[in-house]
Amino acid sequence: MGTQFFKQANGLLVVVLLALVLVLGDRVTTGRAAPNAVMQPVLVPQVFNVNCTSLAAITPTYAKLLDMATFAVQSPDSIVEVTFNGRIFVGSFSAGTGALFELRVDDQPSTTGRARANMRTAEAGGGGVQASITGFFSGLEPGNHTASMWVRSSNSGAGNQAMVDPGCWSSDVLIVKEHLPMGFTYLPAVIGE
Repeated sequence: MGTQFFKQANGLLVVVLLALVLVLGDRVTTGRAAPNAVMQPVLVPQVFNVNCTSLAAITPTYAKLLDMATFAVQSPDSIVEVTFNGRIFVGSFSAGTGALFELRVDDQPSTTGRARANMRTAEAGGGGVQASITGFFSGLEPGNHTASMWVRSSNSGAGNQAMVDPGCWSSDVLIVKEHLPMGFTYLPAVIGE
């Protein structure tokens, strides 16, 4: 008896599905998932060369060494990842244990963690120190923003001739990656009109 019931229910289900296809057939189309007409990449990269620039003296208070680049932000909900890759340099220290170099956007520190690299007193002079500094910045309004490098000596320290790209090799780079909030969006496989 149970088997007969399932055979009848199965037959009824086929009839209902055929009726739905006939009634709604002109309103439903099928196809592969395709990018939406308003397509945004998940990541928007921008790359800038950083020119050699120096600051005559540094103290325990942060001072702007240089504005490295102006970049564009598309969405206020993005997280912007900014990376400096190059050499940092201090000619000499007269006091203290070294210096901190800090990456900022619009003269403000990273909103998540620290975006810093240090140089110790023993590393002064010479060819500088290779550094990679990454900072994450959120809440940036759409439009142009400026990435800058700031520097200070250690507490009760002092130094002279802080710079990036010592020797002016044109090898330092700033990479800006805007991580957009939505990324790719896809249309469903079945589209009703």
